[in-house]
Amino acid sequence: MDKTRSGEFVSPQIGKMGIIDGLNNGDFTLPDGQVFNIKNDGVQPVKLSVQLAGMSDGDFIETQFDCGWNPEIIKAVKQTSLSGTNLKWGY
Repeated sequence: MDKTRSGEFVSPQIGKMGIIDGLNNGDFTLPDGQVFNIKNDGVQPVKLSVQLAGMSDGDFIETQFDCGWNPEIIKAVKQTSLSGTNLKWGY
């Protein structure tokens, strides 16, 4: 497994996957604190505020997630009122 320049482990293969849900109720993180990639299974790109793996807790950046797997390594997705998104996490 390779590391990014900021020292996070990264792999081009996804071995574990799940649904990103509950974003209208709060931020999304994995229970074990694992970082992940986002797959947009929708038909349109979506803009989300996310905390990248190397960012300090509480810091978020808004970025666009195109359809399919996206390269950003995410620690958290900020709460949003967007509805109808079909997002998955994977690592």
